[in-house]
Order: sequence, then structure tokens, then C-alpha cells
Amino acid sequence: MTTQNQLSSELAALDAMAVKPINLSMPLRLTYLGGPTYLIEIGRFRIVTDPGFDPQGTEKSEGPSHLLTKVMGPPVPVDKIGDIDAVLLTHAQHLDNLDNEGRRLLARVGTTITTPASAKMNLPGKNVQGLATWESTELTNASGERLKITATPAVHTSNPDLREAVGEVTWFMLEWEGQKAGAFYISGDTVWIDEILEIGKRFKVASGILHLGAANVPAVGENYLTMSSADGARTAKALNMNSVYPAHFEGWRHFTQGSWSHRAVGRSSASSRRPA
Repeated sequence: MTTQNQLSSELAALDAMAVKPINLSMPLRLTYLGGPTYLIEIGRFRIVTDPGFDPQGTEKSEGPSHLLTKVMGPPVPVDKIGDIDAVLLTHAQHLDNLDNEGRRLLARVGTTITTPASAKMNLPGKNVQGLATWESTELTNASGERLKITATPAVHTSNPDLREAVGEVTWFMLEWEGQKAGAFYISGDTVWIDEILEIGKRFKVASGILHLGAANVPAVGENYLTMSSADGARTAKALNMNSVYPAHFEGWRHFTQGSWSHRAVGRSSASSRRPA
């Protein structure tokens, strides 16, 4: 059986062989860390999204018949992730997007960017910024590189009557000098909304991370908390994206669609776009 230490050592060896971006003109580098969590390297920026580093078996009750259970541990423990410039936190109110070990990461990063509601939740860290929809901020690293981050519309359930109870969420759009194909975005825990069409009007989007999984808990009935595979394909088409990186489709028991669903929809969408 492979232990966590062995896995971390193997990943470290692979990481050492990889080409890492050293300036903003180089392609960004993505490392999938399970659940909703990615490490994004843009130039010399190192950014983590929705940090989830708790072990398999972590549980939390978030309401009647609403037990979140983690069924997959992270490939790398939080103490092995290295120096992080910023965390992009789409929301803080749910354990599958910010867990206990993720909170430890917040305590040592330079900046956490999240929603205004989450910024008021007494999160760890010295610099926690809440961005309202369409509001932007700029990060500058020690090399003088600059990264613009814009919050864009998102909602956490397909039932409008439940949105206040579920809480505020956001997308993030990332832009930087030297971008060639377009902006990079992180969808966060949203479902399809018509405002996605407005995002496409305001930004040229090259690629991004889509939170999928069609997450569901008893409190929302038959409604989803995140995009289904079909809505993910619809979003990618609406934004004319070149590449999509899935997240939030494995690792927690309340995710109802796994990678099998995304592959099936992706093949169907690709076939429908082929010329006769």
C-alpha cells in the first residue's frame, strides 16, 4: 500500500522535472489537488483555489440530514505545498470549499480574496479582501509582476428561494500582462445563470476551472449546488473557451456526477460541433 509520505515524495519528484513558469509570458501551470482545489502558477505567482487538505473521513453536519463527508484525501498535505502568494476562496461557509487544513493555509498566505460575506467571517490571515461582483483588485509579487483579479456573478443553487440560505459565492477572472489567448477564470460553486453570457461580453476567456459534480444535499431537494456536466459544456461554449479544467467532481459524497459524466458530455458536445 502506498503511504501518504511515499505519494508526496513521488509527486515532488515529478514536480522537479516539470517546466515551471518564470515570467508572465510563459503558459500558466495547473496542478489539481482534489475536490475544488488547484495550485495555479502564473509567472512567479503561486495561488491556491478553495483549499481542501483535510484527510479522508472528515465530516461536518451543515443542517438537517446534511452531513458532508470527505471520501478522498489530498495528494499533498498542506505543509508540503510550499510558499503561496494568495488564496482565491469562492466562499468560506462550506467545508468542501474551505476545510480545517485549508484554514491553516490561510493563516500563512499573503492575501486571501473572497466574497464580502466570507470576508466578514473572521477568517485566518492578515489580508482578507472581499470583492463585490464586477469589482477588481490587483496583486503584485516580489518580482514586480501584477495580476488583476475580478469577481464575477455566481449563485450556489438553481432554486432562487434557497440562495440566501445557501450563501454568497463568486467566480474569479484572472488577467495579466503577457496573456496571449485571453483571461483565465475559476467558476466557483455556481450553477448556470444567464449572467454567464454577460461575462462572455466583458471578457475574452481562453480557459478556466469549472466546478462541476452536480452537488446535491437533501436541503435543496432536486436542485443542484454546482453545475452539471451539461451546464459545464454550455458554459464552455457560451464563453468560447479553448480549454476547461474540471474541479469539484470527486472527493466528497454529495457530488453526484463524476469524471465519467464529464467525459460523456464532452464527447457529445465535440461531435455536435463537427462539420458534416
